[in-house]
Amino acid sequence: DAEAGLDAPIAAVALDATPTEAVPSPDAAATEGASLFARASLMLANGDEAGVEPLTRAANLGYAPAQLRLAMLYQEGQAGLAVDDAEARAWARRAAEGGDAKAMHHYAMQLYDGVGGAKSGPDALAWLKKAAEAGRVDSQYNVAKMLEQGDQGVAANRTEAFKWYMIAARRGDQQALASVQRLTSALSAVERRKAREAADAFTAPPLA
Repeated sequence: DAEAGLDAPIAAVALDATPTEAVPSPDAAATEGASLFARASLMLANGDEAGVEPLTRAANLGYAPAQLRLAMLYQEGQAGLAVDDAEARAWARRAAEGGDAKAMHHYAMQLYDGVGGAKSGPDALAWLKKAAEAGRVDSQYNVAKMLEQGDQGVAANRTEAFKWYMIAARRGDQQALASVQRLTSALSAVERRKAREAADAFTAPPLA
C-alpha cells in the first residue's frame, strides 16, 4: 500500500461538475443522489460519457460517493473530462467533509502531494486520522508513517506511530506488521506499553 512515501491516491474515474452553493437535504442525497449515482456508474461502466451528467447531479445533491467519483475523473482526465486538479481537489474535499472515509483518504493524499493546491502535511495528517479512525487500514498505516518520519511539518511521535502500526497490523497490513517488528526494539518498554494500551482501546466501525 505504501512502499515509497505514502499511498498513491486511489485510482478511479471521475465526472464533470461544478460545486454549487445549494445545500441539499439529507433525504435528497440519500435517495435521489444514490439513484443518480447508480445510473451514472452503469453508464460510465459501459463507456457512455453521458453518465457524467447524472453523476454531476448526484454530486451537486451532496451525495459523497458521487463527489469522490467526480473528483477522480477530474484528476485522471477520464469520461471526456479534461484533467483539472483544482476541481478534483474541491470535489474530494466536499466528499471528505460529507463523511466518506475513502474520500477522506483521497483528499489527505491530495494535501500531502500538493494535487490541485498547496501541500499541507498537518492537514493531510488530520484527514488521514479521520479516515483511520473510521477504519481505513491504508490510512492507519500512513498516519503511522507520517508520525514516525515527522513528515512535512508534522512532529515525530514514535509512540503514537507504533500505536497506529499495531492497529493496521491487526487488520492484516503486512507493511504495518514489519514496522511494528522494526520499532519494537527502538522503543522503551514504557513507550511500547503505552502504545499497546492505546491500540487495545481502539475501535472503529466496519467499513461499508
